[in-house]
Amino acid sequence: MNSEEVKQAHYEIKRALNTVLWDFSDQHFANKENVPQAAFIMQSALCESVSEVEYQTGKMAPFSNKQIDHICYQIGHWYLMMKPLFEDRHNLSFMKENLKAMICGD
Repeated sequence: MNSEEVKQAHYEIKRALNTVLWDFSDQHFANKENVPQAAFIMQSALCESVSEVEYQTGKMAPFSNKQIDHICYQIGHWYLMMKPLFEDRHNLSFMKENLKAMICGD
């Protein structure tokens, strides 16, 4: 595919996904109490779809700018918390697990 075909294919699938998401939100966001749960369902389904594409292609999607910012913030926060430990002794395994929990959750 040339670059123009890639742009067109990108636009086509993005338009189709947006249509599906808007239809879903119109159907499930009518009741304001359902908004958080419906939004979570949409996000969860999109993440699972990304995982399926990654499996099919054998390549992981690059991190988004928001994900990179979040990871960098977490690493900075982790470093400031762990800095006092660097002065006396090093327990790198413990600190690595702590950082992993901060970024990935428990």
